[in-house]
Amino acid sequence: MQLSLVDISTSGRDIDILAERLNAVQVDAERVADCDGEITIVAWGGSASTSEVLFQGQIRVVGASEIGRDRKIPAAVDAVMDEVRQSLATVLGSRASGGHDLLAAFSIVSDFVRAAGGSDANIAVSIYADGVSTEGSADINRPGLSEARLEELIAEQTMPDLSGVPISMFGVGRLGGTDKPPQQVVDLTQAYAQMLCEATGAECRTFSSTFSAD
Repeated sequence: MQLSLVDISTSGRDIDILAERLNAVQVDAERVADCDGEITIVAWGGSASTSEVLFQGQIRVVGASEIGRDRKIPAAVDAVMDEVRQSLATVLGSRASGGHDLLAAFSIVSDFVRAAGGSDANIAVSIYADGVSTEGSADINRPGLSEARLEELIAEQTMPDLSGVPISMFGVGRLGGTDKPPQQVVDLTQAYAQMLCEATGAECRTFSSTFSAD
């Protein structure tokens, strides 16, 4: 089972960033389709309670042979992504933009893992977000932030138990627009995302790019 989370806060609505994230989600869907798996694609921004499921279901491809089946995968995935884009357009059109809360993503993951039967289930999670939390109890949009303060901030949070769940976070520290943040801000944001994830007990990987090099 694949869970893909896409940030739609103000920063996540940048046209280029959002296009990259949807392309990455399509790769998730292609991987799922190749093994007749299930995928859930969720949009979220400032809180878990306002998250929206854009697609949920199995991508099943049938063919008389392996080659024939593989030829049908692109069309099956295109159909899924058409639904995702239509659902996303509805969400973006009906909801005002707002701040980003990375902490909320782990609440969504926790709910998904619980519904799937626990961390023993075969689950992979991809989170597409810049990681610059500007809302919630783990807001890092503040001056004078240091890695030591990050550790204190994370220690103050009540994190769900996601022991053993593989979570990959993509595009962390990568902001849209022409004004790029200083490297120190990028480094702190990536450290924050990694430490926040590790506080859940998950198997965490953090990438600045939208796509993994794997």
